Amino acid sequence: MSIGKRIKELRVALHMTAIEMGKELDMPVRTLGSYERNEAQPGSKFIVKLIEQYHVNANWLLSGKGTMFISGKNEIDINYLVDLRDRLNLTNDEVNGLIDLLDCEASRDMVLKFIEIKRGNREALDSLICNLQGIKAVYS
Repeated sequence: MSIGKRIKELRVALHMTAIEMGKELDMPVRTLGSYERNEAQPGSKFIVKLIEQYHVNANWLLSGKGTMFISGKNEIDINYLVDLRDRLNLTNDEVNGLIDLLDCEASRDMVLKFIEIKRGNREALDSLICNLQGIKAVYS
């Protein structure tokens, strides 16, 4: 499901018309409609506004995974994710791939090892090399 369809699904779940949501978000109803129909991609300010205003789960909004509303535990920091997307010029699919990567414990551990390596931790480099050799052995 596209982000546009999720925006519409959110609006329907909130029992709001497009006009009502547009007024609450201080945006033209035409713009909201273009997002819902996937004619335009919402910008980071709109996404942050949706999340903050309606307590939407950022993971659900961006990737369709998880519940629609924030449960209060281990939610991805949307401001960081939006900043990262904008700074690296990532597509929504690439952001979804990052979310999938970080949702998997094994791949998240690898990412954290890369971060430690960048900080100069030699033990993390040795550990990562061992893990990669293990993966190569399994898939060779």
